[in-house]
Amino acid sequence: MSRKPRVEKAGFYHIINRGVARTNIYLCDDDFFRFLEIVQEASDEYRFEIYSFALMSNHYHLLIHMSDTNLSSALQKINSRYSIYFNNKYKRVGPLWQGRFKSWYVYDESYLKSLIKYIEYNPIKANMTQSIGECKWTMSSKYTEFTMLNYEMLDNIELSKELNEDELKKIDKLHHAKIEFKDDTVVKKEKHDLKSYFIASDSKERAIFKALCDRYTQKEIGYYLGLSHVAISKIVRIYKQKVKLFNKLRNKGIFWSYRKDVTYDEVGMGLFIEYLLKYGDFDNIQLGFELFGKRVMKEVWEKKLKADKSFIKTNLMLARVFFGMDVESDYFKEVKIERFEKLKLLT
Repeated sequence: MSRKPRVEKAGFYHIINRGVARTNIYLCDDDFFRFLEIVQEASDEYRFEIYSFALMSNHYHLLIHMSDTNLSSALQKINSRYSIYFNNKYKRVGPLWQGRFKSWYVYDESYLKSLIKYIEYNPIKANMTQSIGECKWTMSSKYTEFTMLNYEMLDNIELSKELNEDELKKIDKLHHAKIEFKDDTVVKKEKHDLKSYFIASDSKERAIFKALCDRYTQKEIGYYLGLSHVAISKIVRIYKQKVKLFNKLRNKGIFWSYRKDVTYDEVGMGLFIEYLLKYGDFDNIQLGFELFGKRVMKEVWEKKLKADKSFIKTNLMLARVFFGMDVESDYFKEVKIERFEKLKLLT
């Protein structure tokens, strides 16, 4: 599946990035300080401010306010510059970060105070310190002085009390919200009724996947369908494998008569299996049987391919290897095309 583009809009973002395999990315105070220097350099270049930060041993949190729509460029530069510094210093090779940074657009500023508390409490949650401000690599410690740091909100928040249940729910809601643009404004996208996904789609697996993308949980979907979350997980895993196989064959040019970015859902299961049987190599066909099942594959074969005289060798291989039929090539020369026979009768 292709990655969804990030929201690129001026405003507040909560950023998290971790070391590869959760390994430590700061090994001494100089490393922490150098990371903040690099963030400051990026701030000067990309015009953003930091309203809260917490640098942990193997990951970091930033609450960043972007003035322009250049979040990805700014974070890419920060991560790249620090990775070069760290690898050179410690004579290591390979990626430092586990992947793309995670970002959440703060679509409602009422979340900001809870988010700042959440970030500043990270060292306490990790049992590194006992109270806010003790960890010098958090903004609340005021240990460092950089022009990018904006204390306006932090200084007006009561940090002595831990996050309460309502504040934790707010953070969870923010991190799981799906957002959209309305009149050039980013707003939270409301969930559709779960029933609507299955009414609108003729494919249960596609409906399940779309509901998951829209932030329904496997448990919620399983309860609606009367299935366990394990069964839902298996359906989604197989669906993703089908899409991956389709994309692999599409990129090889098998669907040459369609546009280059045609999707599995647009082509449909039946046509995909037909093309897979006609033009896929042995390993791909074998994977198709694992994903779609013998019964479905045979139904498409008998309807679309079995009587096609252009694919006698392919049909013979499929019949013998996959369907256990003891036949010779002459068998397919005598198979009549059902549609042609019906047209003859009508004539």
